[in-house]
Amino acid sequence: MRWPWQKRSSIGRWADISLFAELSHREQQEINRVFQRKTYESGEVVFQQGNPGRGLFIVMTGSVDVQQEEADGTLIQLASAKPGEFFGELALLDDAPRTATAIAVDETSLVALFRTDLLALSETRPRLGVKILIKLSQIVAERLRRTNRALKDVRLMADTAKEGA
Repeated sequence: MRWPWQKRSSIGRWADISLFAELSHREQQEINRVFQRKTYESGEVVFQQGNPGRGLFIVMTGSVDVQQEEADGTLIQLASAKPGEFFGELALLDDAPRTATAIAVDETSLVALFRTDLLALSETRPRLGVKILIKLSQIVAERLRRTNRALKDVRLMADTAKEGA
């Protein structure tokens, strides 16, 4: 299957993106070679909940909403990604199905780092692959800590509401 992505030799300044901020200039140039770019129209689906996860996406221009559909059809807004932010990062760590749908809010330019490209890079440049994966793990861990704090706050509010009823 052919992807509608284009290889680019020079896309942007990766030091401004937390996942790549600690990479040297040379390492940023190397990772830049595996990035792929695509533009989405407003309302276009970037990836669909339940489909296989293949990679991480970085917003260059525009914005993307990440939503999860519940069993009853209710949509829950999980996140909104703006320029310089990324989403879909768990697909770099495993190939589990997507747990949410990502939709372009307006005309949006994205850069993708696909898992297969990261694995290939890791074979030829193991230290670079490890640096990226360690930083990604730190970011995922921090996001999980924030989610845990938010869940704790919701539970406290629910307990308070029960006591007051």
